[in-house]
Amino acid sequence: MTSDPLPELAAAGEPVARKFEAAWDVFAATCGQYIAPEATFQAWFAHYLISQFGIDRVGREPIFRIGSFMESPWKTQLGRTGEVKLDAVVTRAPGLQLPHYAGIVRSPDGTGLAVLEQLAVIAELKVASSVAGGLDHGEVARDVWKLSMLLDEFDAAHPGVPAPLAFACILDNHPTKTYSRTYLDAKLAKVRHHPGVRVLYAEAAARPVISGSRGAGPQPRQLTPEPDRWDWVSGP
Repeated sequence: MTSDPLPELAAAGEPVARKFEAAWDVFAATCGQYIAPEATFQAWFAHYLISQFGIDRVGREPIFRIGSFMESPWKTQLGRTGEVKLDAVVTRAPGLQLPHYAGIVRSPDGTGLAVLEQLAVIAELKVASSVAGGLDHGEVARDVWKLSMLLDEFDAAHPGVPAPLAFACILDNHPTKTYSRTYLDAKLAKVRHHPGVRVLYAEAAARPVISGSRGAGPQPRQLTPEPDRWDWVSGP
């Protein structure tokens, strides 16, 4: 990690948590009625974060190499090597800088962890309707543990310095399945999360509606050439 003075957590008096939660509330109320890939929901969520913090403070997917991180129950759950990414981040000040740890503009510590010095918020997002079978409780728990591991590393590198606010966001909007917090709580009781991580849960007021039958699935098709079709290659 660098020894440079850290930027302030946010502008003096800026209600970072309240602004993040306002973006989350509007996102959940507005987008909960839709079915889309996870990346689409992440883009929509970024839109609402930008409306609160500005386009030059919101980013996605900074990458961290965890092999040299301290051993912890959270690291064990995520795997002792490899990389982790964050779904959404908000910087402490305008001017987004999220260098890849091995890129041209290298992260000073070689892991990407130094990026946390510039962040006011780190967040993970899970949306039930983006998964056909509903959310996997283990995947949701791993998001919480990922945030916990990163906060723990930051605390060790910068004792006494305010860490980024950390949010694990769950939007319960599956068309037919209601997400059970009980199973998630049971997993988090076995491997407790960092006290700095907040789990935000929202249930969609209007769940997506599936219309029409699913059908029999893809059927084999035969291509019948039209006379003199320009792109048809006939046999010998």
